[in-house]
Amino acid sequence: MKSGSFTKRELNHLLNFIGYGRPEADIWFLGMEEAGGGEDNLRARLQFEQIEDLARAHSILGITKHHSGRKVIQPTWRGMCYILLKLNGQPTDSESIREYQAEKLGRFHGDTFLFELMPIPKPKINSWGYENFIPQFHSTLEYYETVKPQRIRLLRQFIQQHQPKIVIGYGKMHWKSYQALFPQIVFKQKNEFLAGEKDNTFVLLTHHFTAREMNRKLDDVVLLIRHYLRKIS
Repeated sequence: MKSGSFTKRELNHLLNFIGYGRPEADIWFLGMEEAGGGEDNLRARLQFEQIEDLARAHSILGITKHHSGRKVIQPTWRGMCYILLKLNGQPTDSESIREYQAEKLGRFHGDTFLFELMPIPKPKINSWGYENFIPQFHSTLEYYETVKPQRIRLLRQFIQQHQPKIVIGYGKMHWKSYQALFPQIVFKQKNEFLAGEKDNTFVLLTHHFTAREMNRKLDDVVLLIRHYLRKIS
């Protein structure tokens, strides 16, 4: 792919990407940012629509192993698939997770929406490495300080527009940032999690799905969601 600095229009396209799946879905998953990145990855993302189908988007990126062939289970997605399968009363064995990941998770025809607070993927949370072709930001700190307030405004409007029933934000070190998306919600401790609700939206903040602290805790997430859904039914 071509090299050189991204134009202002191209950068805005990357910064305004929202997520994968169906915004009308009841259950949304919120992360801090996608892993990976690199110049070729970002240039491929210029083909993304603002809302993408997870399988189509990864095909554009040249990543097909999660949606075709043997279908490798992605570690973070495993927790999401487990939660949805359990809520739907379906088996949660590896084959069921593998099929849900490929056919339903983050898909236009599925029952989830996946989005990230920050729009540009990076190999590590504290790394940047894009100075040569995104010269507007010289460091992760500068990128966060400039872009995060814009993202919070964008995502607040998007959440208000679609009003999901359930939002699960994963990654404890980012709880404070996630809470900024829901300024009207008072969060309270629920076991090892934070939870709050307002205007028919229940927000649950957990450890990252791949963290040791989440071992055998996914069922607790399911129980809290079921309790909320019974309360509003």
